[in-house]
Amino acid sequence: MSGVDDMIREYRAIVDQEQALAKRKEELRIAILSALDERNVRFSVSPFGTAVRCLRYRLLPRRDAVLELLRADDLFPFAQFTPKRVKQFLVPKYGRERLLPLFQITQSYALRVKAPLAPSDGAPL
Repeated sequence: MSGVDDMIREYRAIVDQEQALAKRKEELRIAILSALDERNVRFSVSPFGTAVRCLRYRLLPRRDAVLELLRADDLFPFAQFTPKRVKQFLVPKYGRERLLPLFQITQSYALRVKAPLAPSDGAPL
């Protein structure tokens, strides 16, 4: 059984490393967002990649308003309201102006960090 014990030990060590890396990654995200905010810029490009600050919208349905407008057959597929699903299905059916009062809209910034662009095959290095 020592083989299984060794694999379990190694597995747990990897899980611990993943947790430490996730914590450090979140700390870096917060620091990068803060730096972009302080400079009042949307993105930053470096030789190591690009950091882009994106605005994210979250829709929280207002229960009474939603129940007044939508029919039962609309509610089931939209039990989990996402901006994409609302835009794709409900906006064409009801119109943006009728839907906006149904939601409490919150905004937050998200960070997307992209890898640096690789040189194309024909480009000089």
